[in-house]
Amino acid sequence: MPTPQNYANHPHRPYAWNVAWVSALVAAGVLVWSAYQDPSLQSLALVLLGIAVVIGVTLTRLFALRLQNRIIRLEMQLRLARLGREQDVARVSMSQLVALRFASDAELAALVDRAVNEQLTPDQIKRAVTDWQGDYLLT
Repeated sequence: MPTPQNYANHPHRPYAWNVAWVSALVAAGVLVWSAYQDPSLQSLALVLLGIAVVIGVTLTRLFALRLQNRIIRLEMQLRLARLGREQDVARVSMSQLVALRFASDAELAALVDRAVNEQLTPDQIKRAVTDWQGDYLLT
C-alpha cells in the first residue's frame, strides 16, 4: 500500500514533464542562438520547430490539467449530490473544489460552508481537513 497522503505529502510533482519542458526550452534557445550566429532558411526552420515543441509540451500539460479539473468538478458534483448539497458546486471556485476533494464526506458540507462564508483559500481548506482522503491513483 502506498504511503498515506496528508497535507504535507499530497502534491503531485510531474518531474518527467518538467524535464521535458526545460529540455525543449533549452533546445529552442540553442536553436535561436545558432540561427542568430549563422542565419539560414534551415536554421529558421529549426527555430520554428523548437518553438513548436515548447508550445506543444506546454499545451499537453495545460490540457491535462483542464481535464483533471473537469473530472474533479464532476467527482465533487456527485459527492455533494449524494449529500443533498448539489447547489454547493456553484458556490465555490474551481480551486476551492480541488482543495475540498480531500475532505471526507462527514466534514465536506461544513467545510464548503466555511469556504464560502470565510472565503478560504485552497491552502486554508486543505489545512482545515481533518480526515484526509488521499488520491492514490497518482502514485
